[in-house]
Amino acid sequence: QRSLADPFRFSGLLWPDVHFYDRQIEIIESVRDNRETFVPAAHQVGKDYVAAFICLWALLAHREARIITTSIKDDHLRVLFGEIGRFIQSSKKPLSVEQGGPLIINHRDIRKVGDPISYLRGMVSATGEGMAGHHAEYSLLVIDESSGVHDEVYKRSTWAKHVLAIGNPYPAGGNFFERAVKSGQDNVIRIAAADSPNVKLALEQQAAGHEPTGEIITPGIVTWQEYQERLKTWDAVQVCV
Repeated sequence: QRSLADPFRFSGLLWPDVHFYDRQIEIIESVRDNRETFVPAAHQVGKDYVAAFICLWALLAHREARIITTSIKDDHLRVLFGEIGRFIQSSKKPLSVEQGGPLIINHRDIRKVGDPISYLRGMVSATGEGMAGHHAEYSLLVIDESSGVHDEVYKRSTWAKHVLAIGNPYPAGGNFFERAVKSGQDNVIRIAAADSPNVKLALEQQAAGHEPTGEIITPGIVTWQEYQERLKTWDAVQVCV
């Protein structure tokens, strides 16, 4: 278990075919090394995917771990837990107890066999009342769609030794996420659509005087074709986000 404390070694053992791109690597390293990480990100840049990986790493690589995920509504947690489920199903080593693995999976509550303390749980708490009391040797709060989450959720996370707040950078009325994003802190990782490896390659080809090939380097991330379509059809606010 000690060797699995390195998230990239952990990834290599269970998902050797998964390759995170540079911004996702920054997020993983920041959650490992910092108490708080804020990620204002464009649409379809793999933020839920990397958050799902971090949740499973946090649960499995630490002896006593409590991970809480939350969002503005249940639908958003469904996306995150869908990614968590995809990692569990695609692992090279069995993870679910039905397949001989260490995880008991019950909807949005995942526990480790023989461990009465640790859990990975998804919960929606509009004003933060369910966010208190998840103390553990290792603890992580993952806040999805953070621009819409109430300050009280963040304020009641003092138990969390690590916080990952992700979301599209919509105007948030000055909530904790918007304040952090505007603060200029080193633990703010911005991801633009142009950071997609697919879009970045096309932009580099253009800069070199070549016609973009539209090659997909990283599946599931915004493509050059999608990027171009958004620039043509989205309004100024959507493009900015």
